[in-house]
Amino acid sequence: MKTSLTLACALVASVASAQEHFELSGSKKRLESPRSMYFEAKLSPYTPLLDRPFMDLPEEQRPYYAVFGGGAMLLGEIEFDYQFFQKFGSLAGGLSVGYSEKFGLSIDAVSGQRVDQSTGLRIVPIKALLVYRFDWAKEKFHVPLVPYVKAAFVVMPWWVVNGGSVELSGIQRGEGVKFGLSGVLGLALELDFLDNRLARDFDSSVGVNHTYLFAEGTLQEMNLFAATARAIDLSSAHFMFGLGFEF
Repeated sequence: MKTSLTLACALVASVASAQEHFELSGSKKRLESPRSMYFEAKLSPYTPLLDRPFMDLPEEQRPYYAVFGGGAMLLGEIEFDYQFFQKFGSLAGGLSVGYSEKFGLSIDAVSGQRVDQSTGLRIVPIKALLVYRFDWAKEKFHVPLVPYVKAAFVVMPWWVVNGGSVELSGIQRGEGVKFGLSGVLGLALELDFLDNRLARDFDSSVGVNHTYLFAEGTLQEMNLFAATARAIDLSSAHFMFGLGFEF
């Protein structure tokens, strides 16, 4: 009886050890909670192509360069995706909202000289997205790299402020809404391999299956429906960097 009990204890310990090794080896698929959502928080140096319609003018006479010196704005965005297909990679529909602003010194319309009063540009890009992530190799073979593509329809409210109010040019208010299209190509690095036990605990306690560090390049055309050739142009080509959470 004593021998049988000893063998049973040893067998239980061996199974527990094997199970722990299996869980920590990166093959923790069996223990994961269901995944259907994806959240991203990201930042980008963003330079709108406001001067593109004015390339025939000297640089100092182009509006964005003249007021802001041509420097980049800081753009922040958050994005939520819902995954409705998960067979060979994942296909998702999403929505993102961002915000960016930049301030400089106003320029007098008559003299063309800078005046001691700030003027600023503020934008709020809102995107409806279709997202494909090729995570099949990650799910099957634990390859931590996930390439992805996004296509988006963009609505971008914008306004120019002078002091604490919206800029006026005669009776025309410096505000509006731009519509455009955006394409994104990105690569995400799954961070679970850095600490598999922590990743498993993050899933069991919070419901986050995977955590990613990513970089993506964006081409954004916002002058598709412009009424005039020199309409305000908020198009851009920029890179974004951020963290993603799949749950």
